[in-house]
Formats: sequence, C-alpha cells, structure tokens
Amino acid sequence: MQNNKVVISRKIIGQSVELLQNQGVEVVIWDKETTISKKELINLCQGANGLISMLADPIDSDFIDQCPDLKVISNYAVGYNNIDVTHASKRGIFVGNTPEVLTDATSDIAFALLISVARRIKESSTELKSWKTWEPMGYLGPRLKGKTLGIVGMGRIGQAMAQKCHFGWDMKIIYTANTRKINAENKMAAQKVDFEVLLRESDFISVHCPLTPDTKHLFDIKAFAAMKNSAIFINTARGEVVVQDELIHAIEKGEIWGAGLDVTTPEPLPMDNRLHKLKNVVITPHIGSADFESRIAMSELCANNIIAGLKGEKLPAGVN
Repeated sequence: MQNNKVVISRKIIGQSVELLQNQGVEVVIWDKETTISKKELINLCQGANGLISMLADPIDSDFIDQCPDLKVISNYAVGYNNIDVTHASKRGIFVGNTPEVLTDATSDIAFALLISVARRIKESSTELKSWKTWEPMGYLGPRLKGKTLGIVGMGRIGQAMAQKCHFGWDMKIIYTANTRKINAENKMAAQKVDFEVLLRESDFISVHCPLTPDTKHLFDIKAFAAMKNSAIFINTARGEVVVQDELIHAIEKGEIWGAGLDVTTPEPLPMDNRLHKLKNVVITPHIGSADFESRIAMSELCANNIIAGLKGEKLPAGVN
C-alpha cells in the first residue's frame, strides 16, 4: 500500500491517521477552522486514492470525475446521501459509511431533545435570570410516561430510541418502516402502522429514516395538520425530511406542541431563522454521534474501510 494518498476533509478524533500511516499511507488532513469548499476538496484530492468525507462534502458525479485516482470513499456518518453512490460504482470506487457504532449516541440525543421540549428546558433556563418565584402554573408540559411514541424509520437508531422510551417510560411504540421489525414487535409489542395512523395516534414522533426520494419532505403542512395539537416532533435524521417553513407554521399556529431538531436545512441554520425565535423548539448543531466513544469508533471504521478499499477488498461497512 506504499505510495497511496488518503485525504481526510476535517480533523477527526481517534486512531484513523495512525491506522492508515501504519499501512504506509500518506495522510493529508484539512485542518483549518473553516469547512472545506468543493473546489478546495477537489484540489486536495488530486492524486488521492482514498477520501474520508463529511456529510457536508458534496461528493457528486462532477466531484468524482475530477478526482480520477480515487479508489475508495468512506463517509464519516451513517448516512451517505451526500455521495453519488451510483456514479462511484460506475467508476469502480468503493463507498463506505459508519453504521452501528453511533446507534446509542444518536438515540440518546433524540430522547434528550424529547424531554427538553416536553419539560421546556430551553425556555425555563433562558428565563432563569428573570425568575421571581415558584409558580404553580409555570412551565407546564406533557408527561412522558405511558404516552404513544411513533418511530419513522425503525432501523438500529429508531429501535434504540423505542427501547429507551418503552422500557424507561412505559411508552406504547408504533412505527413505520419498509419491512416489519419482528424483534421489536416481540420485545416491545411495537406495532407497524400506516403513516397516516402514526401521525394521528402518536403523542411524540421521532424521525430516524434515511433521506431518499420517498422521504424527502415527508413531513409537510398536511402531515403536521394530521398530528395531535399536543404532539412533539423530533428529528435526528436529515433536515430535508421536513418542509421546514411548514414546520414553523405548524408550531406558530399551535398545530403541534413543539419540536426538537438535531438537523436543519441548511446547516448551520442562520440565526435570523424563525425557528430560533420559537420557545418550544430546541435545536442542537447535529451532535447526534458526539460522544467520545462513538466518534472514535467512527474514525477507526472509516480507516478500516479505506484500508480494505485500497487493497481491493470488501469494506467492513460498504454501501455499494
């Protein structure tokens, strides 16, 4: 593997650099504070055989064609909608991602957002300086225990969120997915339902589906209108699953209680966006996988994907 060059588009935690260098690979890292532009990344990838990319990197057909030496790309994420996998496959380029290792971390954030919105943590903590006395009518919110949780996308992360809520807060679990999840049904008495039923019956909805043509803008004004006025909407998947202006409208008009978002459109969300002004919305800066153990495991899995791809072997976590 001598003379191979691998680019990492941002500084990452963990042993990825050491793992690659131990294989004789030259590693080049974009270590500036600013996010690398597409043009800058193309320039950096000239002569590169491997790339560890971030979700913000647009690895489209144009990018791929301008980096003719690439043999393998590993996205530092579970999702890979930023990569034109079809075109990469046509070019004979391996594509990998980082599934499984961030399941618990992301489901933790989904639940943290849910309890923060329900118990009005943002609003009450922000107003602490003006707090005068305990108020029996102050900062009331919905109880979590015994409610119905709707999971949209019952994959690993969706099931982890469901387990936290079912076993910790005695919630009833309903879900939508392409296939039945027999293990979840047996373990948690989860029920697969139509999307319209999930909207109508859920007290809380948590989104964990990938971004695809079928899920893009799945949550629009019609979907929000079908939800309970007391419903809380949680999204830790992708911002584009939601028509964001229509979510804002639904909250402002009281069609749903509030929302917790780890993903938005765009990212970062401009500070003048109306979402920031809503008291019953909690936004985090896409930190679903941001615990030490998960990010380290992601780093090492990316490196192992790259090493396998450079050897022409099957990737530990390949998507094509």
